[in-house]
Amino acid sequence: MKKQIIGLLLAIITIPGIAVEKSQIRIVCSFSDYASIASEIAKGYATVESISQGESDPHFIPPKPSYAMMLNKADIWITTGMDLEQWSTTLIDRAHNSKIMDGAVGFVAVSDGVTILDKPEKADRSEGDVHLMGNPHINTSPLNWKIIARNITVGLIKVDPENAEFYERNRDDFIDRVDRALFGDELVDMFGGETLSRLLLNHTLFTFLDREYQDKKLVDLLGGWLKEALPFRGSRIIAYHKNWAYFSDIFGLEIIDFIEPKPGIPPSAKHVQYIVNLIKDQEIKVMLVASYFEKKSPQMIEDRTGIKAVYLPLFVNHEIGIENNFELVDYWISQIKQNL
Repeated sequence: MKKQIIGLLLAIITIPGIAVEKSQIRIVCSFSDYASIASEIAKGYATVESISQGESDPHFIPPKPSYAMMLNKADIWITTGMDLEQWSTTLIDRAHNSKIMDGAVGFVAVSDGVTILDKPEKADRSEGDVHLMGNPHINTSPLNWKIIARNITVGLIKVDPENAEFYERNRDDFIDRVDRALFGDELVDMFGGETLSRLLLNHTLFTFLDREYQDKKLVDLLGGWLKEALPFRGSRIIAYHKNWAYFSDIFGLEIIDFIEPKPGIPPSAKHVQYIVNLIKDQEIKVMLVASYFEKKSPQMIEDRTGIKAVYLPLFVNHEIGIENNFELVDYWISQIKQNL
């Protein structure tokens, strides 16, 4: 009887069109931006969760037991890989999951290969909450998304090598989509996304686009976000924190000072007055504030100067209808344009 049952099961498995469903890979990300990119690459082959949902201060996430349970069941842990998620050490210890420890097959540091900004010359905590490895807010540059996607793909292939081609194809599709969203179709078709990305990263793209091409300049062929952002390229702004360094670097905003006197240090009345005077003297029109920050200081500065405080979500936030990274940058650019 047992042989008959086993034979019947084997026959069912080998019937064309009937297969044993493979269990999905479980991916846990520190932030929703990474989860959005991981979902683009893994698609239906994985379940993807993030610990921070988009409105939390990325520096301070409470180590809830539910987060440790998520990590306990994870096959892959996706994190920045710098010193932003210092809170994750406690969660990883409580998760008791050797597969996702730093250096293990299921650990992915998405910052590997990113050109890091704001590296401190020396480790000096008197300068505030200084990130000793440099500015970790890499998610604000679409150029960095491509590197993040490549790192996630490597991690997926390590855990699931059988589906390497599937992940690589999705990665390439995602990268092409980023290039076209950033530069527009015409320039990508002419020069390729990687060439344009190198020029942008090296701050030589607009010099290159100033060339003549068929009785007009190449810049006339520019599309995508860079074209949308041209009206505010070169504008001077105030920011609350160094969240926007990577965004400003590629979209050409000049951040002249910060509401925080030093990173992570709340502004004193003296520093607020200094910022008020600076805004009036230089006629600054906009300050960028990640929406998780306190509103009292920006509102006070707004009232005294007439500057517009633009509160922006730092990450993909499903609660306010921003479902992916592309919608997030659409929102950032539209808000900045509207207020400048």
